[in-house]
Amino acid sequence: MTTAILHSVEPEPSFISITRYFDILSSKSPALSFDGQLMAYLSDESGFNQIWVKSLSGGLARQLTHMAEPVGALSFSPVSRNMLFTVDSGGDERHQLWLLKEGSDTPVALTTDPTVVNVWGSWSPDGLRIAYGSNARDRRHIDLYVMDMATLTPRMVLQADRYREPLAFLPDNKHLLVRDSRRSMRDQDLYLLNLETGTYEPLLPHRGYSRYLAPKMAADGFFLITDQDSEFQGVAFYSIPRAALEWCIRLEGRDIEAIALSSDKTKLAYVANTDGWSSIHIHDLGTQAETHVEGHPPGVVDGIVWSKDSASLVFSLEGASTPPDIWRYECAAKSFSNLTRREQFNIDVSNFVEPVAKRTTSFDGAEVPFLVYLPAGPSPEAGYPAVIIVHGGPEAQWIPTFRADIQYLLAQGVMVVAPNVRGSTGYGKVWCHLDDRELRMDSVADLKAVRLWVREFGKADDSRVAVFGRSYGGFMVLSAMTEYPDLWKCGIEFYGIANFKTLLQTTGPWRSYLRAAEYGDVETMPAELERFSPINSIGNISAPLMVVQGMDDPRVPPGESEMVYSCLRGLGRPVTYLRIPHAGHGFSRIEHKHEVFCALADFIEQYL
Repeated sequence: MTTAILHSVEPEPSFISITRYFDILSSKSPALSFDGQLMAYLSDESGFNQIWVKSLSGGLARQLTHMAEPVGALSFSPVSRNMLFTVDSGGDERHQLWLLKEGSDTPVALTTDPTVVNVWGSWSPDGLRIAYGSNARDRRHIDLYVMDMATLTPRMVLQADRYREPLAFLPDNKHLLVRDSRRSMRDQDLYLLNLETGTYEPLLPHRGYSRYLAPKMAADGFFLITDQDSEFQGVAFYSIPRAALEWCIRLEGRDIEAIALSSDKTKLAYVANTDGWSSIHIHDLGTQAETHVEGHPPGVVDGIVWSKDSASLVFSLEGASTPPDIWRYECAAKSFSNLTRREQFNIDVSNFVEPVAKRTTSFDGAEVPFLVYLPAGPSPEAGYPAVIIVHGGPEAQWIPTFRADIQYLLAQGVMVVAPNVRGSTGYGKVWCHLDDRELRMDSVADLKAVRLWVREFGKADDSRVAVFGRSYGGFMVLSAMTEYPDLWKCGIEFYGIANFKTLLQTTGPWRSYLRAAEYGDVETMPAELERFSPINSIGNISAPLMVVQGMDDPRVPPGESEMVYSCLRGLGRPVTYLRIPHAGHGFSRIEHKHEVFCALADFIEQYL
């Protein structure tokens, strides 16, 4: 069943409906035109992400695309204002490529098969070609294609085994940098593909897990983010003439998450991650001097790019108490400006709450990091009700981005705790791999440790603690409630994994082998996968559970949620199930957000 919960009555002054929090606008993913005069970005002002444009010299923004579905990625041509962007259908992640030519209001579809996954790569430096990946030949494998932008004719340039991605053309327009993730997204290789001869050569032979991200081309090589032979991600330079990798920037105990090379090739901006919070730095490539860019609101920086004149930085910024916007930093003046700020629907964002970073000790002595959000004002005598929110991935990190649901819960007097259990990124390779395959349930034990910290904290009502998660976080919810049922007043899981065997058999065929590298293979680890799957102990769940599922989800198909709902209903346990049609692995449309989170607010009100 799908339940639409409508809030048509004007809220009382002491209460603001959760829908108002989700009506706060978001602007992300800036891209600058080749001449440096126009900024394009994604905004959900129309109800879901579309491309908007704005002159960097000032003036009003205007909506550029009016697609029937949300826009995923966008990229300007390096020689014109032509723009490429991607769109899927109902969140199914089978993105199609579209071209919008300068001066036109009508985009042209470059790929059209709705059953095919297309992975955006890059423009060639001369703007005459694009590179992308596609599983058109075989749904299990991402082959590489180059399309001539004059004739719009694609040509397969590499028939691949498993997952390959075109990262960037070299400046000569004849070579393509390719990332090979056939083993896993955490164990990659880097290749150079000669588009004229077809020669495909490995660039960085290595031992152990390595990632290669965000290459930025220079005259004789490229900068990139990597963790090759390192516990944390840093910036290195690969010299093509010498075929050698040299470290440029490495930080003790921190990852570098993003980089941008200035147009004049003299400066490298980078974003460092400390417990999830971003800091911006500028590295002078000549003098090696470092500048820490200070003064922006606390939060997470993404999509950082240099202006055409190399005098300013443009980037996405959002924080726990700062809704997502595009910002500019002027280097000479050392000043910030918000380029996309909008009226925030009569909600006073100054009342929003920032979290603090904490740690607690797990069963084996390991320190588990987490963030704590406390409601404003003193705690009630019995303590706050609390929600522990577990991120998905699992190779991801809970970072202090803007979460409308969290600010709503805080306004209702609910404490929120967000752990980064083992398996999370941001804390080094060892921590990231401590939940791999046979070690799966150690991460659930970490969640228990955080739950016990809430008990000892002294400001929470230990009889009113809920657990909430999406995707892999949904698996964590189900596992927490089956392994430690007495610790939870209720649970909420969105499109969570219930059975690893059925997940690996039904998830998108282009990603099943990537997930097997993390979870374990059905053929070689059947007993372990059975033991880790919470559906096999679903009868242990006694607390009320809310389940939400996007019916077009290609990652965690609806069958996972259906089996949880049918089992609990058959056992006579309290379970609420919300099916959302035309939604995938997450909810991008405002009407879906309203429906889902109104139901969540009602569930929390009833059971917590």
